[in-house]
Amino acid sequence: MGWWPWGTSSASKEATAKQTAKLERKCRHCRTGLAGCRKANVDDPGACKNLEIRLVACFAEGLCKPDADEHRRCYSSLYKTGLYKGVGHCGEYEERMKACLRKQKLYPFP
Repeated sequence: MGWWPWGTSSASKEATAKQTAKLERKCRHCRTGLAGCRKANVDDPGACKNLEIRLVACFAEGLCKPDADEHRRCYSSLYKTGLYKGVGHCGEYEERMKACLRKQKLYPFP
């Protein structure tokens, strides 16, 4: 029980840990910007929403690729036409990325 001839879950956890460390380096500038914004806007946490979404998207690009791709398509379409699939916002796709990162215990950000 617990033994698998083709590998173990610890191997996938190790791979995910390496990928997460790589993303931490890649997304460091987003995390720094969010931290600075939160310090400057202690009374208004909503002021940093765009920076938080950027950090979510940065992590999702490596860990939740389908959700990040859909969010990118939505964002590009909104920028160009004002609508994506008949909706004027990308909140659904932002929540999908956050949910994916929550499953991996990477969201909410400290």
